[in-house]
Amino acid sequence: MKKIVGAVLASVLCGSALFAYNPPAGAQNVLRLTEPQLLTGANSAAGGGIFGATPASIINNPALTAWEQRSTLDLAGTLFVNSNTDYPNFDNTLGGSFQGGLLIPSRWCVSTLLVQGIWTDFFAMPVGNSFNFTGGLSKDITDQVSVGMTANFGLLYGDAVNSDWTLSAAFGAYYNYGDLFFMKNLRFGVSMNNIGKMYSGGDKTLGIESVKNFKDEKYEDMSDGTSWPGIATIRTGIAASFLKTDVMELGSSLDFSVPAFQNFVMDLGLQIQLWDFLKISSAWEFDVREFANDAKNIIPSIGVSFKFIFSSKEGSYMANKGWAQSDMTVSGAYRNLYKDVNAVSAGALLNLGMADTKAPEVIMWDGE
Repeated sequence: MKKIVGAVLASVLCGSALFAYNPPAGAQNVLRLTEPQLLTGANSAAGGGIFGATPASIINNPALTAWEQRSTLDLAGTLFVNSNTDYPNFDNTLGGSFQGGLLIPSRWCVSTLLVQGIWTDFFAMPVGNSFNFTGGLSKDITDQVSVGMTANFGLLYGDAVNSDWTLSAAFGAYYNYGDLFFMKNLRFGVSMNNIGKMYSGGDKTLGIESVKNFKDEKYEDMSDGTSWPGIATIRTGIAASFLKTDVMELGSSLDFSVPAFQNFVMDLGLQIQLWDFLKISSAWEFDVREFANDAKNIIPSIGVSFKFIFSSKEGSYMANKGWAQSDMTVSGAYRNLYKDVNAVSAGALLNLGMADTKAPEVIMWDGE
């Protein structure tokens, strides 16, 4: 078995080495720009510093949604603002994205459907326009372990790219170790993403090296972009809480990924939960290849979410469905993606019903 696994990994490494790695700036995270939780969640495969899962969590790790007990609706959008329009053919000042997600738990598994649209034709982030559809299945194997898989299909178009399509799969696993020394709720996650055909913008695509080439006046090397996101990207993550009181919980996450086995990315996240309704999140990413080509950012993202509970009238449709009480989380986030591109995001997450946090009560002999 070890020989087979080694042979597979060797083939992937050799295959990836045959292709150059020069995707557009921002392309590796193109599906992580559509909601506040993704912008500020540090792309965590372990569920973030303070564990939380939305329908969009399957982008980071398909196994994260396995613990969800309630049906969930997710709507969000992001506005991109481009402050530099000096580059020829890239004079758009605004772009955007939207997201719609649905999560449905059952006794067998948790099913998730995610629809995302992205429009970005900026020189600093020329990933074009795309519609993407992701479906996922996840399952808890034990009280601590879960697994999951997703399938993704997307269509690409726009002025910055040639039309194209993508079809890929992803697999993930999650493990909750529990408490260890000063770390509470220590968690691990791993996923293999982008197994299949990735987007390719053709000869119009500007890779991350184009930013530096433009500054160095090497105009002949401008159209040299490669496919994206990085094929066979492995992501690993670890997260835990480091301080927990009746009022506050502080948690952090650290993730590493190797897109196409030709790049190295580190994500660091920090989250603070105040009471049970207010969460403050921040994340910072270091992408070696982007940083080396002046497509860099050292400013962390920041986001805030607020959860409130509401009740439905007795006899209403929601009450009859067992959703007499539900909760909604509204959130907002800001991230400076690149020097000239800023993102502002807002979203709402509706959880139908209330989570069951009590263990079942067993009464023997009917109290006799």
